Amino acid sequence: MRSKILYTAGSIVALLVVLTIFFSIRPEGFLRRNEAAVTQAEVEAAGAVVTFTGKKAGADIPRVTGAEDFMAQYPFEQFTVEPVNAVPTGVYELARWRSSTAVVGHRTRNYSQATTSALWAMTGYNEYYIIEFPDGTHALALFDRGLAADLAKGKAVTLPISARAGVNTYAKPYLQDICAEYGADLENVVYAFDDDWYKEHSGQILLIRLGVTAGVIVAVAVLWAFVEGLLKRKRTRRT
Repeated sequence: MRSKILYTAGSIVALLVVLTIFFSIRPEGFLRRNEAAVTQAEVEAAGAVVTFTGKKAGADIPRVTGAEDFMAQYPFEQFTVEPVNAVPTGVYELARWRSSTAVVGHRTRNYSQATTSALWAMTGYNEYYIIEFPDGTHALALFDRGLAADLAKGKAVTLPISARAGVNTYAKPYLQDICAEYGADLENVVYAFDDDWYKEHSGQILLIRLGVTAGVIVAVAVLWAFVEGLLKRKRTRRT
């Protein structure tokens, strides 16, 4: 009975580890490594009907340096931010390029529009950050967590081309307190994701995640078999 419980617990832990590895793999940086920066001339030539949100920002893309400047931006205007800090809120919204429903087997699964569960958020959610502008003011922002990690390490970061977008309605109740604490507007967010790119490359991202996860599992299994073989030989020698 005890061995059965231990086996079940071990299986659950192993499954959680595999899922954590799978959802932690972020191949976007690799896939977009050769992407050229967009210049202000390209933005102006394309006009307001074309959005470059989420693309690499060129050196001449306007820099927003404070909350007042951010709130003055129209939704169609393209800009970037060089934040000096990013505070994770622990609040996540369903990625805007994803559908809120998915067919699993013969059942339709509905995904929450917002969550505060870091584990559940790994299945396709983006975390809200409170960014600090160079002038010391703050705003909500949605951007890749790899850039947030760089900021936490003290690195200089330029966000991809961004736009002023609305905050997910379902996320607002979770964000009220932290927005009040930092004086950030609850209705607007610096949005820096390229939704079309993620939608187009979702299959490729899935395959890379599956491949890397499978490779890790095989490597661990080989290492485990090797260590187990060594232990068996040692026990045989002692006998």
